[in-house]
Amino acid sequence: MAKHAVIPTGCWPAVLRDELAAAYAGERTVDAFMSRVGTVWPRPFIDTGTGKGKFRAWRKTDLDKVINPEAVAAGGDPEAL
Repeated sequence: MAKHAVIPTGCWPAVLRDELAAAYAGERTVDAFMSRVGTVWPRPFIDTGTGKGKFRAWRKTDLDKVINPEAVAAGGDPEAL
């Protein structure tokens, strides 16, 4: 069964694990997000371990550059749009 993306209550953290990165990017599942990593979405800045010890993390700012490049380039807050 696919792991669903999770939208947190409150604010988005600066570093996002798989589920949060997928939700922030607007993907319905982690698998859908991961299938587009390296093409649409950036690669994680941390990618270590294997199997159950696998750890991946994305910077929110790296995802912001793809989601709303104009706001990031202008120095604005992409979440405010």
